[in-house]
Amino acid sequence: MIVIIDTDGLIASLCSSDRHHEAATKILRVLHEQGSKIIYPATMIVESITLLQGRLNKPMTAKHVLDSIRQGSVLIEPVTDMILQKASGYMDFEKTKHNTLFDAVVAAIAEKHHADAIFSFDTFYQKNGFKLAADLV
Repeated sequence: MIVIIDTDGLIASLCSSDRHHEAATKILRVLHEQGSKIIYPATMIVESITLLQGRLNKPMTAKHVLDSIRQGSVLIEPVTDMILQKASGYMDFEKTKHNTLFDAVVAAIAEKHHADAIFSFDTFYQKNGFKLAADLV
């Protein structure tokens, strides 16, 4: 199974105070037990570390994410011009300001890999035809 991870899923799995923490840790455990291929978009990593370090005031958790990258323990998907072009098709500036280019990049990467699901709690993905990882476990 191929799963693309989004920022809210990663943050929920790392922060015990997050309202989705319990569900996120369960989903990740099941995905790992099933041998799922989990892909981390490069932009998602940048967004997550920025949130952890700044707004959430969890610099050591941000360092933990960076340490995982340094160790090569996560599969990182680069964001190419092709991904950005695909992502632009998911943007609708007239409908909402809550779905960002970060979300659209995750969707474009999921499309590229024919992902089985996106590890997120954001309904944006379901509205665009993707399954959430929670629906698979």
